[in-house]
Amino acid sequence: MGAGWPFGLAEITDRIYRYLPAWAQGLAVSAYGILYRHERLGGRFRDYVREFRERDRCSPAEMETYLTGRLRGVLLKAFDEVPYYRQRWRAAGFARGDLARLTPTSLPTLPITSKHDLRCAPDTFLAAGARGLHRYCTSGSTGTPVTVVCNSDGHRRFMAARDVRSFGWAGSSILWPRAMIGGRMVVPGADSSGPFYRYNFAERQVYFSAYHITPANAAGYVAGFNRYRPRTLTGYAHSYYFLARLMLAEGLELRYRPDCLVLSSEKTTADMKRVIAAAFHARAYEEYGSVENCALATECEHGRLHVSPDFGIVEIVDDHGLPVPPGREGRILCTGLLNDVQPLIRYEIGDAASWSDAPCPCGRNQLPVLAAIEGRLEDVVVGPGGREMVRFHGLFIEVPGVMEGQVIQESLDLLRVRVVAGSDFGARESGLIERRVQERLGGVRVVVEKVDQIERTSRGKFRAVISRLDPLQVPAEAPSNGHS
Repeated sequence: MGAGWPFGLAEITDRIYRYLPAWAQGLAVSAYGILYRHERLGGRFRDYVREFRERDRCSPAEMETYLTGRLRGVLLKAFDEVPYYRQRWRAAGFARGDLARLTPTSLPTLPITSKHDLRCAPDTFLAAGARGLHRYCTSGSTGTPVTVVCNSDGHRRFMAARDVRSFGWAGSSILWPRAMIGGRMVVPGADSSGPFYRYNFAERQVYFSAYHITPANAAGYVAGFNRYRPRTLTGYAHSYYFLARLMLAEGLELRYRPDCLVLSSEKTTADMKRVIAAAFHARAYEEYGSVENCALATECEHGRLHVSPDFGIVEIVDDHGLPVPPGREGRILCTGLLNDVQPLIRYEIGDAASWSDAPCPCGRNQLPVLAAIEGRLEDVVVGPGGREMVRFHGLFIEVPGVMEGQVIQESLDLLRVRVVAGSDFGARESGLIERRVQERLGGVRVVVEKVDQIERTSRGKFRAVISRLDPLQVPAEAPSNGHS
């Protein structure tokens, strides 16, 4: 980032992109796609795919042996090279030899790593001498922005796991033509007349805006799907659900059949899957993960959500950090096994879940099954023209001083954004957040207020998006929402 710029690189790039004509934006997206494809799918990507496929059908004993060896390697490297863990573990009485004897079942003896620690001092989590680093400021849609760091090799491991477990189980591949409905501002301006997508030639990906789905624009989205005919549809679960409801209400049809949908960011309920299947004539598979890339859970052909421990070991613990039995809800802790440059060990991701003790008919007994996940079902915000949103990607990226943020819809035309921020947060930063909300949602009033803290629920959960909208205030042109 250049000194003297009022905001970070993301804001500068967005400002330039915003004023390009649509054809130039398409070229920019494709140019970015060339670089991104090499970073994610180059190098040893295919080797990592093969290794994940081999473990996809290994025995529980074979998986346990693999996890123990990989975990010990991660722990020893963290002790030797990562300042945060060396200091924390020494203070807790752990020596290097103790770590060399740990197993996945003895992880609860180690201290818990908080999201607050990562957010406040991300560089203390970096391995000494790490090179070729890629830094990602998370979207802040969870309300707690953090900086995630990896190298290209780690990124390729993440994508190989998703290709095998997320896409592969759905009968697809990340290498095939695909669509994405996501939070990037590929179509600047909430009042754009379309098209509401940009095409990434490098990856054969059509990227749709999540911010322009309205009854008036639905036909334009369907036209984009029919034009490019992507085989796999990915992205925000609620965005596809909302578009599916509009398609069914207005009789809009795809002229082809996609292979599948692989959806994330929010819990995909049974009703959402039913509506999506009716509109897109394809099955929706759920994927659970995080921007920190330390956990992955994917839906198998029998509809069960399996954790991939060879991606990241998942613990579900009580308030004392100890494992809970199947069927009992607890806090999710993740120990990532794929990121050598910023290891996250017993990292509290901010969600809650419970284990299932019933074997899955798919036979992948080495991959444990989640019974339920809590914490990814935020309220829906309704904007002008009937548009709906759950995620506010990019709202707090590179906004100085923001530690937590929460979006509250008070009425159809009023949103309140509450931020916990430092002394460097002022009028300029407040104005940036206001502009970003209006770019995503349209002509609404935005009030940004600085607060000392954001309240948690009775379960200690942080709610990033809250709607206080009376159902009678929802525009008449919006389709009924069967999701609650």
